[in-house]
Amino acid sequence: MSRHIYTLKKPAGWHKELWREALPLGNGLSGLLIPGAVGNEHLTFTRHDLWEGADERPVPDVTSTLYQMREALAHGDYAAANKENLAQALHKQGGATPIECPHPLGWLDVEFAPAKPFVHYRRGVNMQTGEAFVEFSVDGCRYRRTAFVSRDADVTVLRMTADKPFTATYDFRLYNQVTQSETTQSGFYRASADSYTAVRVQFVGDYTATVSGSALSVTGSDYMLLIRTASHGSPVSLDSVMGKTYDELLSAHEAKHRPLYDCVNIELADDAEFDATNEQMLADAYDERVSPALFERLWRFGRYLFISAASEQGNPVPLYGIWPADHHLAWSQYVANENVEITYWHAMAGGLSYAIPPLLRYYTAKIQKLRECAKNMFGTRGIWISAYTTPGSSGPCVPVSIILNWTGCAGWLCRHFWEYYLYTRDEKLLREEILPFMHEAALFYLDYAKRDGEYITLSPSVSPENIPAGNPGIVAKNATMDFAILKELLTNLLAGMEITGMYADEAADFADLLCRIPPYMLNADGAVKEWMAPDLADNYHHRHLSHIYPVFPGNEISSHAQPELFEAFRQAVRLRKLGAQSGWSLAHMASIYARMGEAEGSMECIDVMAKSVIMDSLMTTHNDWRGMGVTLEWQGEAFVQLDAAFGVVNALQEMLFCAQKGALSILPALPERLMRGQANGLVFPEGTADIAWSEDGNVTLTVHAARPVDASILLGGTERCRLTLEAEQSKTLQLTI
Repeated sequence: MSRHIYTLKKPAGWHKELWREALPLGNGLSGLLIPGAVGNEHLTFTRHDLWEGADERPVPDVTSTLYQMREALAHGDYAAANKENLAQALHKQGGATPIECPHPLGWLDVEFAPAKPFVHYRRGVNMQTGEAFVEFSVDGCRYRRTAFVSRDADVTVLRMTADKPFTATYDFRLYNQVTQSETTQSGFYRASADSYTAVRVQFVGDYTATVSGSALSVTGSDYMLLIRTASHGSPVSLDSVMGKTYDELLSAHEAKHRPLYDCVNIELADDAEFDATNEQMLADAYDERVSPALFERLWRFGRYLFISAASEQGNPVPLYGIWPADHHLAWSQYVANENVEITYWHAMAGGLSYAIPPLLRYYTAKIQKLRECAKNMFGTRGIWISAYTTPGSSGPCVPVSIILNWTGCAGWLCRHFWEYYLYTRDEKLLREEILPFMHEAALFYLDYAKRDGEYITLSPSVSPENIPAGNPGIVAKNATMDFAILKELLTNLLAGMEITGMYADEAADFADLLCRIPPYMLNADGAVKEWMAPDLADNYHHRHLSHIYPVFPGNEISSHAQPELFEAFRQAVRLRKLGAQSGWSLAHMASIYARMGEAEGSMECIDVMAKSVIMDSLMTTHNDWRGMGVTLEWQGEAFVQLDAAFGVVNALQEMLFCAQKGALSILPALPERLMRGQANGLVFPEGTADIAWSEDGNVTLTVHAARPVDASILLGGTERCRLTLEAEQSKTLQLTI
């Protein structure tokens, strides 16, 4: 079995929600979920742009409430600041924007009545080709279903084969009320009102069919279904793919999918170790710990999932990817006080830069509304972004304090956009979209920050989604994360202004604001404080790790440049309580520990994830639901959240390679169980790196320079040499751990 194929011995088994453990397929625009049932298969079809419930409305002027909050906070009256805050004010005036939810397009039901019980069941996905399979035997006859969602033609292709002819019944149901419906011996056509959603299903091959109401009974041993789904009145014609064989269609899809999947490769175990099914690997990890083979499979799966959900033409990747199999799913929006960011952390180093411009354009398209929010909620220029948004909801969504009083969203997103420029050197995008967006984010702070003697104060200020110990309320002041985001934003903006010459007349104002950011504070435990205010105590029993931002995902603080302060950040992470964590926070913590060079701490987070939030399908949940004490409990629920799966991708990449401030750090956090392996194609701003390491401590590093390289080479955190290359040069170094 290939390391690129994951298999399961059982179909999806989550009662009443089989989609949770289904096989996911997608091309960034269209999605498919395959539970893998033998008798009554229920395939879910999705589209990236199907959302309902939008009601964008004017943002009322609530700045008077903001000023009252500031006055209360200035006097240490946190109760008053939380009693009447922006969330309450917006709610009272009807200014909170209802939140949209995604929904599926529809379902294809396949009914098959086996004559005897099945044996030798398997299902899985070839992540390298993007093709899924379900296979089993009944009474000596082998049945096999394969499927893919074409990245070439935006069409879903299913193939049904068996050793002898069999009969199955098919029916397609749209999520929206059907106003146009047709069933013939060659397939289906379904459309909702005004063709808002539509589907066309064409059967191709050697088969016979009988129409029975809306269903189609089909008999054959080798045929395929061509399925085009569409939304917003797009055409559903299949003319472009008619006459092509399954293999031809798959080859055209693979030609676009595989280069994305293959551009970075990490191998941690021998080929034979990948013969194990997901259930076997996870059972072993539940009993002891994650094996190298499982860790590699999790990396490949998260990467495959991201590629399948991200398209140059589509929306960004939300918490359910492009696979919302139901409506009104919890946290199914773009949640950017952590979850959007963790979804994209791995993209640049993983060679998937194509996914960042759609994220940028999703937010720049909302710029007028974001300015309205900044002006009417905070009395500032620039933009304010709600942590929750959707394609049709850009205003202040989710009227609760932890969302509507947080100001760091735009600045945090700017980290991704600036990083995109550093890796691609796309100066056209920098000038036209990236720097203007960063400028809008910085203008907000120029008006929002208040000078308090030598330094500025940020008030109100929220540290997502934590509350200071003693519970004075969500709304506080001087959250460490807010200052870290502001420092990073201003530093990068000034660098961009120097490169482009843009906004030169404002440079002095932004530079002065940067100089007035106060130094980070430590508490009595020797840890960096989460709020830079003496009267606000730290709360360690929380999943968010917002105040670690200067170390990760930022790169302001390092062990080499600021060793004492770095140790204070390390202490802050160690004090976080295990039982307060969630799936994504464990992935976040794994990345932090990797950045800090703590290999075993990072690996322990992955071990806990495997015991708690990773389902057999490798999809991830927000938390464990079984009371095992290793994650927080959430009212008996365990909502699907794919950001944890994406976070694992970043954690492994951080363990193996990190580019920071004129240095390439090789194997900065290599766990004992990963003492041999290789990684090829890992990306840094000036080129790519290939790394191979063995149990005897020998390391081979090959650097390929796309642009001039002048960097220190660190191995295991220790500087070994200086590497200087011209553009298009490569060099191989032999090192020893």
